[in-house]
Amino acid sequence: MRNCGKIAIGLVILCLISGCSGKSGTSAQDQVVIRVDDRVLTLTEFNEYFESIRMSCDKEEAKNSVSMQDARLSFLLQLVEEMIILRRADELQLHVSPQELDEAVRDFQEDYPESGFEHLFLKQAISFEAWKERLEKRLLVEKVIRIELLKEVSITPQEIKDYYDKHLKEWSHGEEIRARHILLPSEDQAKKILGRLQGGDDFAGLARLHSLAPEAKYGGDMGYVSRGQLPKSLEEPLFDLEQGGVSPVIKTPYGFHIFNVIEKREAGKPKIEECIERIKQGIQKEKVEAAYGSWLAKLRSRYDIEVEKDMI
Repeated sequence: MRNCGKIAIGLVILCLISGCSGKSGTSAQDQVVIRVDDRVLTLTEFNEYFESIRMSCDKEEAKNSVSMQDARLSFLLQLVEEMIILRRADELQLHVSPQELDEAVRDFQEDYPESGFEHLFLKQAISFEAWKERLEKRLLVEKVIRIELLKEVSITPQEIKDYYDKHLKEWSHGEEIRARHILLPSEDQAKKILGRLQGGDDFAGLARLHSLAPEAKYGGDMGYVSRGQLPKSLEEPLFDLEQGGVSPVIKTPYGFHIFNVIEKREAGKPKIEECIERIKQGIQKEKVEAAYGSWLAKLRSRYDIEVEKDMI
């Protein structure tokens, strides 16, 4: 529920569990599935990368040989695109610095509690180092796209107005509340925390120390919540609170909840000035996506590309 201001370039690029090899040497027993000039991907590497995708499928889909073959082919074509773009990165002598990679890792870690971040790798059958290596490739792909395509994008005032008018309805909102939240496992513990809050202790500090909710690391800040986003058992007592108010302990099947209303916002429409960055990012995304196909086709024509679809 927490609002996030990070908007990635919306292009046909690989998810984090994908990857490709920049190695030019392969075992004599291994077969090359993709070759883009001197960049190669072997069948062994393809199967290793695809395993993470297979693990994320539900059981019925994983058992369906036709679905899995379609997924393997789709993944193969994605890898071809990625390797073409990485070949362009070679030409441009681009790389991802250690600082850029570390910052990207921290950005992902922020969206998970520590144990949840570790569980992600267990679930996807991938090591942290392998995930980090593939993240680096994804960042490099995005860097090439920004340099090659985003630099050509210009935005006029009329385009900003047209985009605002087009999306105004979906950006309009009903009554909203920005709230902090503490989730506790037992009623006794919840009552103790509520007593401390009523005694003047800081809500954000207690949330960081004791809450089990994902937003605990943000001091319990859930961002803005509209009616209909929460179960009725939580929505009604939350929206009944005054700004600055703290709720009593609320029991649900998930545990015991305490809320604090930071701000209340009446229903309304955002002003265009409030949406400028969102509008620019949206227009950039549309223009880059429109140019992506022809740009990739030009790259395809300049490289020696071999794809062995029958091997997969």
